[in-house]
Amino acid sequence: MEYNFSDLKKKKVINVADGRDLGKITDFVLSYPDGKIRSIIVPGKKTSFFLSSELIINFSCIERIGDDAILVHLCHRKDQDCKKDKEIDFEEDEY
Repeated sequence: MEYNFSDLKKKKVINVADGRDLGKITDFVLSYPDGKIRSIIVPGKKTSFFLSSELIINFSCIERIGDDAILVHLCHRKDQDCKKDKEIDFEEDEY
């Protein structure tokens, strides 16, 4: 299955560990020259009136991309990795 950026931006990002709605995707981190998605970026907590942080979610933490939402499993401990080296290649049709 193929998605373009405008389709993915419309989907909510939900953490399956606690059910929190993390917001919608604002940006991607891509590897060059492979063109693979390394991580997605969603809005984080607002730190002040003018400043807000971003939450960078490793692509390996994505559990499923559905019609309405993207389900992610955020690791709460730094020494715990979700699934290593899972990436999506824009040229492959398996996703």
